Amino acid sequence: MKEKIIQLLDENRIDDLHSLLDSMTLEDLAKMLEELDGDRLTKLFGCLEKETAADVFVLLNRETQKRVLKDFSDVKLQEVTDEIIDDDVEELLGSMPTDVVHEVLLKATPENRNDKIVEIVDFLEEKNFSQLKPLLSELEPADLAEIFSELEEKDIPIVFRLLPKELAAETFVEMNSAEQELLIKSFSDAELKLMLDELFVDDTVDLIEEMPANVVKRILLQADGETRKEINEILKYPKDSAGSIMTTECISLRTHMTVSQCFGKIRKEAIDKETIYTCYVTDDQKTLLGIVTVKDLFLHAYEEKVGSFMETNFIFVNTQEDKEEVANLLSKYDLLSVPVVDQENRLVGIVTVDDALDVITEEATEDISYINSVTPSDKPYLETSVVKIYLHRIPWLLILMVSATFTGLILNTYQELLPTVLIACVPMIMGTGGNAGSQASVTVIRGMALDEIRPRDILQVIWKELRVSVIVAVSVGIVCFAKLQLIDNLLFGYDGYTFFNCAAISVSIAIAVIVAKIVGCCVPIFAKAIHIDPAVFANPFITTITDVLSLLIFCGVSLGLFGIAV
Repeated sequence: MKEKIIQLLDENRIDDLHSLLDSMTLEDLAKMLEELDGDRLTKLFGCLEKETAADVFVLLNRETQKRVLKDFSDVKLQEVTDEIIDDDVEELLGSMPTDVVHEVLLKATPENRNDKIVEIVDFLEEKNFSQLKPLLSELEPADLAEIFSELEEKDIPIVFRLLPKELAAETFVEMNSAEQELLIKSFSDAELKLMLDELFVDDTVDLIEEMPANVVKRILLQADGETRKEINEILKYPKDSAGSIMTTECISLRTHMTVSQCFGKIRKEAIDKETIYTCYVTDDQKTLLGIVTVKDLFLHAYEEKVGSFMETNFIFVNTQEDKEEVANLLSKYDLLSVPVVDQENRLVGIVTVDDALDVITEEATEDISYINSVTPSDKPYLETSVVKIYLHRIPWLLILMVSATFTGLILNTYQELLPTVLIACVPMIMGTGGNAGSQASVTVIRGMALDEIRPRDILQVIWKELRVSVIVAVSVGIVCFAKLQLIDNLLFGYDGYTFFNCAAISVSIAIAVIVAKIVGCCVPIFAKAIHIDPAVFANPFITTITDVLSLLIFCGVSLGLFGIAV
């Protein structure tokens, strides 16, 4: 059998090989694999279906399992390892040596792996957690943070202490504020000091902003004097400013330094700096003179001075500049970091791309929340209390409910004049107008967020939306007329939809679409011009305005243009 399989493998007769493998038991197949050399082992294992491969893998001896994990394609192996770890935890741990289980988990998809590690922690007794140390040390901080979020509170400090010092600090930054507070309370003063020494200053500032006063006091007491000074420096800036998200940990050079001296300083200070790719050239008063990248240093002679080739035409921001503008600047110019200067043009820190991404995500979340009439929350949904969610939602619902008073007044005024069949179409007209306005507003808000649209562009925006709205209005009007005539009249047999009634409704909905789109594009630009977040203005005001205008248009067209009345 072995000779036949080897022959089929060497001749690449895969179909015949599959037929032969299907006739073998899992035990015989495992024994066969153990006897093959590296290339043939990998090739034969690759011929197996993933379910069969998973079942056979656990039957292999440790040496063969290691060979498969080392030599086999990671893409195919990921599918197999996902099948393997799908087993019950006790069965998984009992079927293979611990080190093989660890390697299997590392090869699996992150989501499946993280869930299984949580199950293993829950299964193991506290004294056996140390078995996981080699595995945890190989994971990414973001994956570890995800695992900690699923653990029981009593297990978090124990498992966290298994991590190497640097990995522990990186993981700590990724964890949510509740878990961070739990860990800080479990730390001794010495442990807390070690943790703070590993954190970058901007991460420490973010931590302080999330913690209660008693925890903040303890953090500041354990931070060294220089770090405490830098923290206080950042905390003095407004919440939404560039100064509030910057880090002070950057490489500063002098114009008289040679390339060799620059490399020496970078090697000496790099471990404590958040980024070293871009270095900043200053004078003795810390005035920012230029920038230089590590690539620039590599491309110049060791004895050449930085002042002779530094970039003097560069982008920088002021400490008081809005953090969203800074994030957009980094995105627009594809920068990894941007220097932050004070009023005297002295370098006080840098904003890095990772902090900019956080700002962009935060602002996008806020905009989506406001557009949908919800006050944004600073915590994940599952961690936000029911009362807080209620408080975030109820104000906008009440505002929208009260704003419906205007539409109610209009209906009360005209309901005795309009036929019942026309009143029945009011929701359709108001809904279509509201949707048309929302389409325009969302497009404009997005354009302003990307700095593609500015208040001065309002006439261009109106002209474009006017052309779009006319085309849309004609399309909607025609479809509405056809729908009323064919579906409501013929299919459902509603007698009230006469030609004139259908025409009045169709013309009304067409005009409502045009007006709603113009309102939808103008309101966000107006809000931006008076320095109000356009997303806050968008939904409640546009909904109210378009509802009222759509209803007035409908009543005006029906009574005035077509002369339809009871």
